[in-house]
This record gives sequence, C-alpha cells and structure tokens, in this order.
Amino acid sequence: MQIKEKAYSVFDERLFSATLANGLQINILPKADFQKTYAVFTTNLGSMDRNFRVGEQKLQIPAGTAHFLEHKLFEKADYDAFQIFTRNGADSNAFTSYNKTSYLFSATSRLKENLTTLLDFVQDPYFSSASVAKEQGIIGQEIQMYNDDVDWQLYMGMMRNLFPKQALSEDIAGTSASIAQITPELLYKVHQVFYHPQNMHLFVTGNLDPQMVVDWVEENQRQKQFTEFVQPVNLQKAEQKILPVVEQSSAVCLANRPKVMLGIRNNRYLPAPGLERLKYLLTLDLGLYLLLSSSSKNYLKLYDEGLLDDTFGYDLNNERDELFLTMGGDSDHPQQLAAALKEILRRGLTDTPELAADFALAKKEMYGRCIARMNSLEAIANSFEGALYGNATIFDEAQMFKEISLTEVIEALGQFVSEQVISSFEIKPK
Repeated sequence: MQIKEKAYSVFDERLFSATLANGLQINILPKADFQKTYAVFTTNLGSMDRNFRVGEQKLQIPAGTAHFLEHKLFEKADYDAFQIFTRNGADSNAFTSYNKTSYLFSATSRLKENLTTLLDFVQDPYFSSASVAKEQGIIGQEIQMYNDDVDWQLYMGMMRNLFPKQALSEDIAGTSASIAQITPELLYKVHQVFYHPQNMHLFVTGNLDPQMVVDWVEENQRQKQFTEFVQPVNLQKAEQKILPVVEQSSAVCLANRPKVMLGIRNNRYLPAPGLERLKYLLTLDLGLYLLLSSSSKNYLKLYDEGLLDDTFGYDLNNERDELFLTMGGDSDHPQQLAAALKEILRRGLTDTPELAADFALAKKEMYGRCIARMNSLEAIANSFEGALYGNATIFDEAQMFKEISLTEVIEALGQFVSEQVISSFEIKPK
C-alpha cells in the first residue's frame, strides 16, 4: 500500500494519506507529544441530501434521515457500540451536519481495537421495526426540545428566509412527520448508497505509527464485501425551483427580549471545490472580522449605542455549493440594529492607513487561532473537509491567512455583499 506524505516544515508536522483498494481514503497526522489518539470516520451524507438518482433509480429521502441513521448505527442486534468503546477505554460520539455525518472516538490506549469497532459498527448496519419505532419517539422529543429553543428558532427562521422550501431550511433532525416515514428498508438502502468506502474518509491523529494504522485499516477492509459503488446524482437543483430570498419576516415566541438576525445568500461567485475555494472563504472571514468582530469599531459603536450586546455574533457558512452569512443576537431595538448592520455591510471596507493597521492585527489574530487549534486533536481532524477544500488541513489554513492581502479582502467582501438581498428575521416576545 503506497502512503503519500505531505510535510508542513514550518510547523514540523506531516500528513500521511492513502487510498485503499475499495476506495476508502485515510489521512493520518502523527502527534508524538500527545497521550491520546482521535479518529473520525465521515460519509458525504448530510441533512441537505434529499433527492437523488442512483443508476436508473430515484431515491427520495425524508427530512432527518441522515441524522436518524447516525443514531441507529450504534445499536446492533446483540450489542451497543457505545458499550464496546467504553470497555476499551474510549469516548465515542457522532454528529450530523448539513453536508456530512461523522462518527468518532478518542482514547489513550487500544487504538487498534477502537479503530476496528469504529469501522465495524458504521459499516455493518442493523435495523428492526421495533428499534426504528423506538428511535422515532426519542428523536421526536429532541425535535420538540429544539422547537422550544428561541435562539434555534431565530436561526431556523433566517434559514427559511434564505432557502425557502429547500432542504437547508429544514431542521437537521427533520420533523415529527418526516421521521415517521422512515423504515428499516429505507435506512438499509440509504446506508448501501452513501456508506460505501468510496464515499467516505477516515482521519486519525495522535500518538501513533502511520504505517501501522494503514495496515490495520486495510486488514479490516479486506474482510468485508461491498457492492459496486454507484455515484449518487443530486437532483435537488435540477428538479427544484429556486425561490428568491424572503427579505423580511418575524415570529412571536416565548422570549425574554427581542431578537433579530440578518442573512445574505450568495452563490453567484464561489470557486470550484479545492484550495481556491478555501482561500476565498478565509479572505471573506478576514473581511467580516474587520467589519463585525467584537474588537471592530463598528461593534463597539453599536454596543455604546445600546443596539447590541455580547449575544451578537456572525457566521459564514459554505455547505457544498451554497454560501451564506448570518449575524444577529438580542436587541431592545431590533429594527434599528438591522438598519445599522445593513449600512455597515453596504459601506464595506475602505483602504486607509488605519484599516491597514487593523488588517495586520486581524491576520495575526487569525493565524494565532490556527496555531491554538493545532494543539487540539479534535480541531485538526474535525476541520478536515476532504475534496471540498482540496484536502487542506489547519496547517494549510494558517499559511493562507499569512498570504492574503488587504486588496483581496476588500474585493472579496465587496463582491459578496454587492447587489445582494439582505434578509432579516425578528423574534418578538410574546
């Protein structure tokens, strides 16, 4: 098995990569100074994946299926994967996002046993009618819990504005009605299509020997049979009418204070998946830091005026081919805050000596954050997005932050905001 090596000499780190005969991609980053190891096993299936063609067959998935499948894979006919991990001294978990599902563990010993457990329980599904019905009740309670979370409702209100009647506007867990449509047969079919090794990647980091890890995983995979992989073709954009952004909406909730969120959806310009896309996102991130971070002049001015407080935050997200920005928080003057934020975005950044000094500090801040994340095995592994960002790691991100210029930031931010419909969603206390 050929193992490729990529050296990050500035940080004295090395990334080892290999692709097995069945298509499974493995990335390994040794960290000799750590006592523990951390592994995350990821499939390219998220809550936004709903409508596909697989060969000659169409596959439509109810909202919440990816999250439901994540829950159910831990439970087998005669054991629970959580118990196996615990016996082997490991902590385990899983999470579903809009574009992926990941299964993980951390441990200080028995790496081979824990890796074997991770690979086996994810790749060997077991579903029964009774267990599916039980899980529908459990996840139904989880959905209700989120429905009672006002901050979550603020975010979902904005997502419905930005992506009306699209998968991104739906809760990752689905609805009580949508998960009621899930059957064991559907779960087996979805698992067969999306949990094929060619649609997955494994990232392992910690105190380990890369060649030994590859040998263990290869040995495990040789003992398993998989059907021929058929690349699922996403039909959502082809078959769904893209509705315009809703400019303004509101809801009345049991809240202590008013809340407001603004959002921009922009897919007019987004580089193809790879390193250029990652650089574009980091460039935008620097621009937004200069405009909206808690140390920015805009934030401090709005804080002094009483329009926002420390609940305010912003988030730039790229989910496959969708790029969107959300920002907001609590405010006693939500409409005034919304108007002020729109004006800040419209005005953007102007190249001045003062801005140049702020930009130099911002680059140091972002670079420092990357350095801090390099000391977290979880951050190293969970930030790896595979082909979406050209198999880049935290170490690539740090180098990119050093290379981005102020001119690039001003241009990218202006391009992102210009001629965009800025949506607002407000929660009014009942």
